[in-house]
Amino acid sequence: MSEEKRLEIEIGWYKVVFAILVVTDISLLAWVAQNVYIANNILLVFSLIAIAFVTLGIYLINKRVFKCLDRIEEI
Repeated sequence: MSEEKRLEIEIGWYKVVFAILVVTDISLLAWVAQNVYIANNILLVFSLIAIAFVTLGIYLINKRVFKCLDRIEEI
C-alpha cells in the first residue's frame, strides 16, 4: 500500500472520530444549557470537564488531520 493511500485511510478514520466527538460535544453543551439551573452542581462540574476534554480531542484530531494533509502534499 502506498504512503498516500495509507494517509487517506488514516484521514478517513480521523473523520469518523471527529464527527463522533463533535456530536458528543454539542450534546453535552445542550444538556448543560438545558439543566444549568436544575442539575446538581457536581454533575455540572463533571459535565464541563467532559466538555473540555472532548473539545481538546476535537482540536487534537484536527491537528493530526492537517499534519496528514501536509505529508500528502510532500509526496
